[in-house]
Amino acid sequence: MKKNSFIFNTNRCVGCNACVAGCSIENGTDFRINWREVNTGNKIKHPGLPVFHFSLACNHCEDAPCMKNCPALAYTRDEKTGAIIHHAEACIGCTYCTWACPYDAPKFNPTTKIVEKCNFCVDRISDGKRPACVESCPVGALDFGLLDLKEEDRVIPGFVDMGIKPSIQLIPLREENTAPKVENTDQIEIDEKKIEEWLPKSKDKVALDKEWTLVLFTIAVAGLVAWQAAHLMGAIDMQLIPFAIVSVLAIGLTSLHIGKKMRMWRFILNLKGSWLSREIFSFSGFLGLTGLQLLTSYEMFGYVALAFGIFALISVDMVYKLLQRKDHLVLHSGMVLLTGILLFACMAEISILIEIIILLKGIIYVWRKRALKNQDIAYFPILSLLRIICLLIPYILLDLKLELILPVSLAIVFIGEIIDRAEFYYESDVITPEKELRNI
Repeated sequence: MKKNSFIFNTNRCVGCNACVAGCSIENGTDFRINWREVNTGNKIKHPGLPVFHFSLACNHCEDAPCMKNCPALAYTRDEKTGAIIHHAEACIGCTYCTWACPYDAPKFNPTTKIVEKCNFCVDRISDGKRPACVESCPVGALDFGLLDLKEEDRVIPGFVDMGIKPSIQLIPLREENTAPKVENTDQIEIDEKKIEEWLPKSKDKVALDKEWTLVLFTIAVAGLVAWQAAHLMGAIDMQLIPFAIVSVLAIGLTSLHIGKKMRMWRFILNLKGSWLSREIFSFSGFLGLTGLQLLTSYEMFGYVALAFGIFALISVDMVYKLLQRKDHLVLHSGMVLLTGILLFACMAEISILIEIIILLKGIIYVWRKRALKNQDIAYFPILSLLRIICLLIPYILLDLKLELILPVSLAIVFIGEIIDRAEFYYESDVITPEKELRNI
Protein backbone atom coordinates (compact mmCIF):
# COMPACT_ATOMS: atom_id res chain seq x y z
CA MET A 1 0.00 0.00 0.00
CA LYS A 2 1.35 3.41 -0.97
CA LYS A 3 1.98 5.96 1.77
CA ASN A 4 3.59 9.35 2.18
CA SER A 5 7.33 8.86 2.58
CA PHE A 6 10.61 10.69 2.67
CA ILE A 7 13.19 9.77 0.02
CA PHE A 8 16.84 10.26 0.90
CA ASN A 9 19.75 9.83 -1.51
CA THR A 10 23.09 9.43 0.28
CA ASN A 11 24.96 10.06 -3.00
CA ARG A 12 23.68 13.63 -3.23
CA CYS A 13 23.73 14.91 0.35
CA VAL A 14 26.61 17.32 1.01
CA GLY A 15 25.81 17.88 4.70
CA CYS A 16 24.93 21.55 4.28
CA ASN A 17 22.09 21.41 6.88
CA ALA A 18 19.73 23.46 4.69
CA CYS A 19 17.01 20.91 5.49
CA VAL A 20 17.59 21.49 9.21
CA ALA A 21 17.28 25.26 8.75
CA GLY A 22 14.16 24.90 6.60
CA CYS A 23 12.47 22.75 9.25
CA SER A 24 13.41 25.14 12.04
CA ILE A 25 12.12 28.20 10.18
CA GLU A 26 8.86 26.51 9.16
CA ASN A 27 8.05 25.25 12.65
CA GLY A 28 9.61 28.01 14.74
CA THR A 29 11.54 25.57 16.89
CA ASP A 30 13.89 26.46 19.74
CA PHE A 31 17.38 27.11 18.31
CA ARG A 32 18.72 24.33 20.57
CA ILE A 33 16.20 21.75 19.31
CA ASN A 34 16.45 20.43 15.76
CA TRP A 35 13.61 18.17 14.65
CA ARG A 36 15.75 17.12 11.69
CA GLU A 37 19.43 16.31 12.04
CA VAL A 38 22.24 15.53 9.64
CA ASN A 39 24.57 12.80 10.89
CA THR A 40 27.85 12.10 9.18
CA GLY A 41 29.63 8.83 8.51
CA ASN A 42 33.38 9.27 8.95
CA LYS A 43 32.92 12.50 10.87
CA ILE A 44 36.70 12.98 11.22
CA LYS A 45 37.15 12.73 7.40
CA HIS A 46 39.63 9.84 7.57
CA PRO A 47 41.12 9.50 4.04
CA GLY A 48 40.75 5.72 4.01
CA LEU A 49 37.00 5.77 4.71
CA PRO A 50 34.00 7.08 2.74
CA VAL A 51 32.40 10.33 3.85
CA PHE A 52 28.61 10.47 3.58
CA HIS A 53 25.68 12.05 5.40
CA PHE A 54 22.28 11.01 6.74
CA SER A 55 19.48 13.56 6.99
CA LEU A 56 16.88 12.10 9.33
CA ALA A 57 13.84 13.29 11.22
CA CYS A 58 10.74 11.39 12.33
CA ASN A 59 10.04 8.59 9.84
CA HIS A 60 6.36 8.32 10.86
CA CYS A 61 6.64 4.56 11.20
CA GLU A 62 3.74 2.22 10.52
CA ASP A 63 4.33 0.56 13.91
CA ALA A 64 5.57 3.70 15.65
CA PRO A 65 7.32 2.81 18.95
CA CYS A 66 6.89 6.36 20.28
CA MET A 67 3.11 6.09 20.01
CA LYS A 68 3.04 2.48 21.20
CA ASN A 69 5.11 3.10 24.34
CA CYS A 70 3.97 6.58 25.39
CA PRO A 71 2.22 6.13 28.76
CA ALA A 72 0.27 9.39 28.42
CA LEU A 73 -1.23 8.76 24.94
CA ALA A 74 0.41 11.96 23.71
CA TYR A 75 0.78 10.60 20.16
CA THR A 76 -1.84 9.98 17.48
CA ARG A 77 -1.72 9.16 13.79
CA ASP A 78 -3.28 11.43 11.18
CA GLU A 79 -5.13 8.89 9.03
CA LYS A 80 -5.16 11.11 5.95
CA THR A 81 -1.41 11.73 5.74
CA GLY A 82 0.03 8.95 7.92
CA ALA A 83 1.79 11.52 10.11
CA ILE A 84 2.52 10.66 13.73
CA ILE A 85 1.43 13.76 15.64
CA HIS A 86 2.71 14.65 19.10
CA HIS A 87 0.25 16.56 21.30
CA ALA A 88 2.09 18.97 23.60
CA GLU A 89 -0.92 19.42 25.88
CA ALA A 90 -0.96 15.68 26.69
CA CYS A 91 2.80 15.16 27.12
CA ILE A 92 4.10 14.62 30.65
CA GLY A 93 7.79 14.95 29.71
CA CYS A 94 8.81 11.49 30.91
CA THR A 95 11.11 11.11 27.82
CA TYR A 96 10.24 7.42 27.46
CA CYS A 97 9.47 7.94 23.77
CA THR A 98 13.02 9.24 23.27
CA TRP A 99 14.24 5.82 24.46
CA ALA A 100 11.79 3.97 22.23
CA CYS A 101 12.61 5.70 18.93
CA PRO A 102 15.71 4.31 17.14
CA TYR A 103 15.85 7.42 14.91
CA ASP A 104 16.23 9.99 17.70
CA ALA A 105 13.11 11.79 16.46
CA PRO A 106 11.39 12.90 19.70
CA LYS A 107 13.41 15.68 21.35
CA PHE A 108 13.05 16.78 24.97
CA ASN A 109 12.87 20.56 25.30
CA PRO A 110 14.34 21.60 28.69
CA THR A 111 12.55 24.94 28.47
CA THR A 112 9.01 23.63 28.00
CA LYS A 113 9.74 20.38 29.92
CA ILE A 114 8.01 18.30 27.25
CA VAL A 115 8.93 16.40 24.10
CA GLU A 116 8.49 17.69 20.55
CA LYS A 117 9.21 16.28 17.10
CA CYS A 118 8.74 16.48 13.33
CA ASN A 119 5.05 16.54 12.34
CA PHE A 120 5.64 15.65 8.65
CA CYS A 121 4.63 19.25 7.85
CA VAL A 122 1.13 17.81 8.00
CA ASP A 123 -0.52 21.11 7.03
CA ARG A 124 1.67 21.47 3.96
CA ILE A 125 1.28 17.92 2.66
CA SER A 126 -2.48 18.07 3.30
CA ASP A 127 -2.51 20.99 0.83
CA GLY A 128 -0.46 19.04 -1.71
CA LYS A 129 2.84 20.76 -0.88
CA ARG A 130 6.12 19.11 0.08
CA PRO A 131 7.59 19.29 3.61
CA ALA A 132 9.73 22.36 4.34
CA CYS A 133 12.91 20.29 4.75
CA VAL A 134 12.44 18.81 1.26
CA GLU A 135 11.80 22.22 -0.29
CA SER A 136 14.97 23.57 1.35
CA CYS A 137 17.36 20.91 0.04
CA PRO A 138 19.49 22.57 -2.70
CA VAL A 139 20.94 19.37 -4.18
CA GLY A 140 17.85 17.15 -4.37
CA ALA A 141 19.14 14.69 -1.75
CA LEU A 142 15.87 14.85 0.18
CA ASP A 143 12.56 14.23 -1.54
CA PHE A 144 8.99 13.26 -0.73
CA GLY A 145 6.40 11.11 -2.43
CA LEU A 146 3.64 8.53 -2.28
CA LEU A 147 5.48 5.19 -2.27
CA ASP A 148 4.85 1.48 -1.88
CA LEU A 149 7.88 0.72 0.29
CA LYS A 150 9.65 -2.62 0.49
CA GLU A 151 12.14 -3.94 3.04
CA GLU A 152 15.04 -3.53 0.61
CA ASP A 153 14.30 0.21 0.44
CA ARG A 154 15.77 0.54 3.93
CA VAL A 155 18.77 -1.82 3.75
CA ILE A 156 21.67 0.58 4.10
CA PRO A 157 24.69 0.70 6.48
CA GLY A 158 24.06 2.87 9.51
CA PHE A 159 20.26 2.77 9.34
CA VAL A 160 18.39 0.72 11.92
CA ASP A 161 15.42 -1.22 10.61
CA MET A 162 13.71 -2.80 13.62
CA GLY A 163 10.66 -3.98 11.72
CA ILE A 164 8.65 -0.87 12.59
CA LYS A 165 8.21 0.06 8.89
CA PRO A 166 9.54 3.64 8.77
CA SER A 167 8.15 5.82 5.99
CA ILE A 168 11.43 6.47 4.23
CA GLN A 169 13.17 5.20 1.11
CA LEU A 170 16.96 5.23 1.32
CA ILE A 171 19.10 5.25 -1.79
CA PRO A 172 22.49 3.78 -0.78
CA LEU A 173 25.93 4.94 -1.82
CA ARG A 174 26.97 3.84 -5.30
CA GLU A 175 29.95 1.52 -5.36
CA GLU A 176 32.28 4.23 -6.62
CA ASN A 177 31.35 6.38 -3.61
CA THR A 178 32.22 3.80 -0.96
CA ALA A 179 35.97 4.45 -1.18
CA PRO A 180 38.18 7.46 -1.98
CA LYS A 181 38.53 8.03 -5.72
CA VAL A 182 42.24 8.86 -5.52
CA GLU A 183 44.28 5.82 -4.51
CA ASN A 184 46.83 6.54 -1.82
CA THR A 185 49.61 3.96 -2.01
CA ASP A 186 51.20 5.31 1.19
CA GLN A 187 47.96 5.05 3.17
CA ILE A 188 48.49 3.62 6.65
CA GLU A 189 46.31 0.86 8.01
CA ILE A 190 43.08 2.06 9.59
CA ASP A 191 43.30 1.82 13.38
CA GLU A 192 39.71 1.51 14.68
CA LYS A 193 40.70 2.25 18.28
CA LYS A 194 42.40 5.51 17.32
CA ILE A 195 39.45 6.53 15.15
CA GLU A 196 37.13 5.97 18.11
CA GLU A 197 39.38 8.16 20.28
CA TRP A 198 39.44 10.95 17.67
CA LEU A 199 35.68 11.01 17.18
CA PRO A 200 33.76 13.54 19.31
CA LYS A 201 31.95 11.91 22.21
CA SER A 202 28.37 11.04 21.31
CA LYS A 203 25.52 12.24 23.51
CA ASP A 204 24.19 9.65 25.96
CA LYS A 205 20.43 9.52 26.36
CA VAL A 206 20.76 7.21 29.35
CA ALA A 207 23.29 8.54 31.85
CA LEU A 208 23.65 7.92 35.57
CA ASP A 209 23.79 11.62 36.41
CA LYS A 210 20.32 11.99 34.84
CA GLU A 211 18.86 8.70 36.07
CA TRP A 212 19.95 8.58 39.75
CA THR A 213 16.37 9.22 40.85
CA LEU A 214 15.29 6.13 38.91
CA VAL A 215 18.05 4.10 40.58
CA LEU A 216 16.64 4.95 44.01
CA PHE A 217 13.00 4.63 42.88
CA THR A 218 13.45 1.12 41.45
CA ILE A 219 15.28 -0.04 44.60
CA ALA A 220 12.49 1.49 46.72
CA VAL A 221 9.83 -0.41 44.72
CA ALA A 222 11.72 -3.69 45.25
CA GLY A 223 12.11 -2.94 48.98
CA LEU A 224 8.44 -2.10 49.54
CA VAL A 225 7.19 -5.21 47.74
CA ALA A 226 9.69 -7.41 49.62
CA TRP A 227 8.56 -5.81 52.90
CA GLN A 228 4.92 -6.64 52.16
CA ALA A 229 5.76 -10.25 51.24
CA ALA A 230 7.82 -10.79 54.41
CA HIS A 231 5.08 -9.15 56.49
CA LEU A 232 2.41 -11.50 55.09
CA MET A 233 4.63 -14.43 56.10
CA GLY A 234 4.76 -13.06 59.64
CA ALA A 235 8.54 -12.60 59.46
CA ILE A 236 8.63 -8.82 59.90
CA ASP A 237 6.36 -6.08 61.20
CA MET A 238 4.88 -3.40 58.92
CA GLN A 239 3.39 -0.18 60.25
CA LEU A 240 1.42 2.46 58.40
CA ILE A 241 3.58 5.52 59.14
CA PRO A 242 6.98 4.05 58.10
CA PHE A 243 5.39 2.46 55.02
CA ALA A 244 3.72 5.76 54.08
CA ILE A 245 6.98 7.70 54.46
CA VAL A 246 8.92 5.33 52.18
CA SER A 247 6.01 5.31 49.68
CA VAL A 248 5.87 9.12 49.52
CA LEU A 249 9.65 9.24 49.01
CA ALA A 250 9.36 6.71 46.16
CA ILE A 251 6.60 8.74 44.47
CA GLY A 252 8.67 11.89 44.94
CA LEU A 253 11.69 10.25 43.31
CA THR A 254 9.78 9.21 40.21
CA SER A 255 8.13 12.64 39.92
CA LEU A 256 11.58 14.24 39.66
CA HIS A 257 12.08 12.42 36.38
CA ILE A 258 9.09 13.93 34.59
CA GLY A 259 8.72 17.40 33.14
CA LYS A 260 5.05 18.11 33.87
CA LYS A 261 4.35 16.94 37.41
CA MET A 262 0.75 18.17 37.44
CA ARG A 263 0.00 15.75 34.59
CA MET A 264 1.29 12.67 36.44
CA TRP A 265 -2.18 11.16 36.37
CA ARG A 266 -1.74 10.61 32.63
CA PHE A 267 0.93 8.00 33.38
CA ILE A 268 -1.67 5.21 33.47
CA LEU A 269 -3.59 5.96 30.25
CA ASN A 270 -1.81 3.45 28.01
CA LEU A 271 -2.12 0.16 29.90
CA LYS A 272 -2.73 -1.62 26.60
CA GLY A 273 0.63 -0.78 25.02
CA SER A 274 3.07 0.78 27.48
CA TRP A 275 5.03 -1.09 30.16
CA LEU A 276 5.63 2.26 31.82
CA SER A 277 1.87 2.71 32.25
CA ARG A 278 1.62 -0.82 33.66
CA GLU A 279 4.48 -0.15 36.05
CA ILE A 280 2.91 3.01 37.49
CA PHE A 281 -0.60 1.53 37.60
CA SER A 282 0.47 -1.68 39.35
CA PHE A 283 2.73 0.14 41.81
CA SER A 284 -0.07 2.61 42.61
CA GLY A 285 -2.45 -0.31 43.14
CA PHE A 286 0.11 -1.93 45.42
CA LEU A 287 0.48 1.20 47.53
CA GLY A 288 -3.26 1.80 47.79
CA LEU A 289 -4.16 -1.78 48.72
CA THR A 290 -1.31 -2.04 51.23
CA GLY A 291 -2.52 1.18 52.84
CA LEU A 292 -6.03 -0.30 53.11
CA GLN A 293 -4.62 -3.46 54.65
CA LEU A 294 -2.71 -1.50 57.29
CA LEU A 295 -5.73 0.69 58.06
CA THR A 296 -8.31 -2.14 58.24
CA SER A 297 -6.09 -5.08 59.27
CA TYR A 298 -7.89 -7.09 56.57
CA GLU A 299 -5.20 -9.46 55.31
CA MET A 300 -6.84 -10.16 51.94
CA PHE A 301 -6.00 -6.62 50.87
CA GLY A 302 -2.36 -7.50 51.52
CA TYR A 303 -2.37 -10.57 49.26
CA VAL A 304 -4.00 -8.65 46.41
CA ALA A 305 -1.50 -5.83 46.99
CA LEU A 306 1.36 -8.33 46.76
CA ALA A 307 0.06 -9.54 43.38
CA PHE A 308 0.08 -5.93 42.17
CA GLY A 309 3.56 -5.50 43.64
CA ILE A 310 5.02 -8.53 41.87
CA PHE A 311 3.57 -7.32 38.56
CA ALA A 312 5.10 -3.89 39.28
CA LEU A 313 8.56 -5.49 39.62
CA ILE A 314 8.09 -7.36 36.33
CA SER A 315 6.88 -4.16 34.66
CA VAL A 316 9.91 -2.19 35.87
CA ASP A 317 12.25 -4.69 34.21
CA MET A 318 10.15 -4.73 31.03
CA VAL A 319 10.31 -0.93 30.77
CA TYR A 320 14.05 -1.21 30.16
CA LYS A 321 13.78 -3.81 27.39
CA LEU A 322 13.92 -0.86 24.98
CA LEU A 323 17.51 -0.13 25.95
CA GLN A 324 20.59 -1.60 24.33
CA ARG A 325 23.04 -3.15 26.77
CA LYS A 326 26.77 -2.60 26.24
CA ASP A 327 27.51 -6.17 27.36
CA HIS A 328 24.86 -7.56 24.96
CA LEU A 329 23.68 -10.06 27.61
CA VAL A 330 20.05 -10.98 28.30
CA LEU A 331 20.08 -10.93 32.11
CA HIS A 332 21.46 -8.29 34.44
CA SER A 333 22.25 -8.87 38.12
CA GLY A 334 20.62 -5.52 38.92
CA MET A 335 17.20 -6.55 37.59
CA VAL A 336 14.53 -5.28 39.97
CA LEU A 337 12.72 -8.62 40.23
CA LEU A 338 15.91 -10.33 41.45
CA THR A 339 16.51 -7.48 43.89
CA GLY A 340 12.98 -7.85 45.26
CA ILE A 341 13.41 -11.60 45.78
CA LEU A 342 16.77 -11.10 47.54
CA LEU A 343 15.38 -8.42 49.87
CA PHE A 344 12.38 -10.64 50.67
CA ALA A 345 14.66 -13.62 51.39
CA CYS A 346 16.76 -11.50 53.75
CA MET A 347 13.74 -10.04 55.57
CA ALA A 348 12.13 -13.46 55.92
CA GLU A 349 15.54 -15.05 56.73
CA ILE A 350 15.06 -17.90 54.25
CA SER A 351 18.63 -19.21 54.01
CA ILE A 352 18.22 -21.45 50.97
CA LEU A 353 16.57 -18.69 48.94
CA ILE A 354 19.28 -16.20 49.98
CA GLU A 355 21.92 -18.69 48.82
CA ILE A 356 20.24 -19.26 45.45
CA ILE A 357 19.73 -15.57 44.65
CA ILE A 358 23.22 -14.56 45.82
CA LEU A 359 24.74 -17.33 43.70
CA LEU A 360 22.63 -16.35 40.67
CA LYS A 361 23.37 -12.64 41.05
CA GLY A 362 27.08 -13.34 41.59
CA ILE A 363 27.38 -15.50 38.46
CA ILE A 364 25.53 -12.96 36.28
CA TYR A 365 27.59 -10.11 37.74
CA VAL A 366 30.97 -11.74 37.12
CA TRP A 367 29.91 -12.88 33.64
CA ARG A 368 28.82 -9.35 32.80
CA LYS A 369 32.06 -7.81 34.04
CA ARG A 370 34.07 -10.24 31.91
CA ALA A 371 31.98 -9.31 28.87
CA LEU A 372 32.65 -5.60 29.48
CA LYS A 373 36.38 -6.19 29.99
CA ASN A 374 36.62 -8.22 26.78
CA GLN A 375 35.07 -5.29 24.88
CA ASP A 376 37.46 -2.76 26.49
CA ILE A 377 34.54 -1.06 28.26
CA ALA A 378 35.14 0.40 31.73
CA TYR A 379 34.11 -2.14 34.35
CA PHE A 380 35.37 -0.49 37.60
CA PRO A 381 37.16 -3.39 39.37
CA ILE A 382 37.31 -1.75 42.84
CA LEU A 383 33.59 -0.93 42.78
CA SER A 384 32.92 -4.44 41.48
CA LEU A 385 34.81 -5.93 44.42
CA LEU A 386 32.72 -3.85 46.83
CA ARG A 387 29.55 -5.07 45.14
CA ILE A 388 30.67 -8.73 45.50
CA ILE A 389 31.44 -8.14 49.18
CA CYS A 390 27.94 -6.69 49.64
CA LEU A 391 26.56 -9.97 48.27
CA LEU A 392 28.62 -12.20 50.56
CA ILE A 393 28.53 -10.40 53.92
CA PRO A 394 24.73 -10.59 54.56
CA TYR A 395 24.74 -14.39 54.26
CA ILE A 396 27.75 -14.68 56.57
CA LEU A 397 26.07 -12.42 59.13
CA LEU A 398 22.86 -14.44 58.88
CA ASP A 399 24.76 -17.59 59.87
CA LEU A 400 26.12 -15.84 62.98
CA LYS A 401 22.55 -15.24 64.25
CA LEU A 402 23.52 -12.19 66.30
CA GLU A 403 21.11 -9.50 67.47
CA LEU A 404 20.56 -6.55 65.12
CA ILE A 405 21.98 -8.64 62.27
CA LEU A 406 18.89 -8.09 60.06
CA PRO A 407 19.11 -4.26 59.94
CA VAL A 408 22.85 -4.43 59.28
CA SER A 409 22.42 -7.10 56.59
CA LEU A 410 19.64 -5.15 54.88
CA ALA A 411 21.74 -1.97 54.89
CA ILE A 412 24.62 -3.84 53.21
CA VAL A 413 22.26 -5.47 50.70
CA PHE A 414 20.78 -2.08 49.80
CA ILE A 415 24.25 -0.60 49.25
CA GLY A 416 25.16 -3.49 46.95
CA GLU A 417 21.90 -3.26 45.02
CA ILE A 418 22.28 0.49 44.55
CA ILE A 419 25.76 -0.09 43.10
CA ASP A 420 24.44 -2.79 40.76
CA ARG A 421 21.44 -0.73 39.68
CA ALA A 422 23.61 2.33 39.07
CA GLU A 423 25.88 0.20 36.88
CA PHE A 424 22.81 -0.95 34.95
CA TYR A 425 22.12 2.62 33.83
CA TYR A 426 25.79 3.23 33.08
CA GLU A 427 25.92 0.08 30.91
CA SER A 428 22.68 0.78 29.03
CA ASP A 429 22.22 2.91 25.97
CA VAL A 430 19.63 4.07 23.43
CA ILE A 431 19.97 3.29 19.73
CA THR A 432 20.48 6.48 17.70
CA PRO A 433 21.52 7.14 14.07
CA GLU A 434 24.68 8.90 15.27
CA LYS A 435 25.83 5.84 17.22
CA GLU A 436 24.89 3.41 14.47
CA LEU A 437 27.06 5.35 12.02
CA ARG A 438 30.00 5.01 14.40
CA ASN A 439 29.62 1.22 14.30
CA ILE A 440 29.85 0.86 10.52
